[in-house]
Amino acid sequence: MTAVPAAQVSAVLAWAARLTAAGPQAGAAETAAYLTAKAAVLEAIAAERAAGSWSPEEIADAAGAAARARAAADTAAPAAAAGITTLEDR
Repeated sequence: MTAVPAAQVSAVLAWAARLTAAGPQAGAAETAAYLTAKAAVLEAIAAERAAGSWSPEEIADAAGAAARARAAADTAAPAAAAGITTLEDR
């Protein structure tokens, strides 16, 4: 297992900053894409930890964060595809 590239992590963090700065103007499709990218990075980190010499607690923490991120992405993608842009649109 190779390390998750720092550039990939940095790109997701920069994307989060741009979405935060955009606030409510951030589009649902872009938010869903960001959440998918975030989930992929966290899943790669969790896999890296599982393959390494990390403690069971650290592995579980990483897996939990990845699972929560994937759940958020899986919720956001259909909403964006349906044109739901806010919680009030649901």
